[in-house]
Amino acid sequence: MPSMRSKALLLAATLNILLAAVPSRRAEAETIGSGPILIGGFSVDQDATGNDDPLAFGGLGWRWRRDGADFLDRFFEKGHIDFSWTVEPMVAAIVGHEDTFEASVVPFLRLQPAGWDTVAPYFEAGIGLIYTGLGDYGLGSHFQFSDNVGIGLAFGGENTLHWTIGYRFRHISNAGIWGDENQGLNAHFFVFALE
Repeated sequence: MPSMRSKALLLAATLNILLAAVPSRRAEAETIGSGPILIGGFSVDQDATGNDDPLAFGGLGWRWRRDGADFLDRFFEKGHIDFSWTVEPMVAAIVGHEDTFEASVVPFLRLQPAGWDTVAPYFEAGIGLIYTGLGDYGLGSHFQFSDNVGIGLAFGGENTLHWTIGYRFRHISNAGIWGDENQGLNAHFFVFALE
């Protein structure tokens, strides 16, 4: 039977995906930008038998970035913070003990200082779903939750190309919902995106 934590994670991921999929009714909450995103990363976690088994990841996806809802914008504006959210579908090759692939859809919340025009630091966090072809890492299922946090720099001003570089930490696990095994897998990513 799934634990309370597992149920809470499932509920949070489902709500995050549903909120990201609902189109905004307000003209102000329009698309800020969209474009390709490239990731490269690695994992130094152990496989299911406890052996060190590094993996390398290389992926390509698309990022849709939208302005936040009015009530959230007003809340964060009090702290001089710009709030937005993105949705990122992505596919990635995995190279290591197992050569395979993964596919994911992750909605992210993004915060950055308001009023910074040409260069701005940002923080992002998101929970989504991922399908992974990995089988020897104690994941218990090919379907996992993808928990992500990241930091980076956003570049660009008015009427110019917007792009970002950043670092992202990702943990995938099934929260004990889709299998008896739930070892999880951590990975570190470098991110480049155009918006």
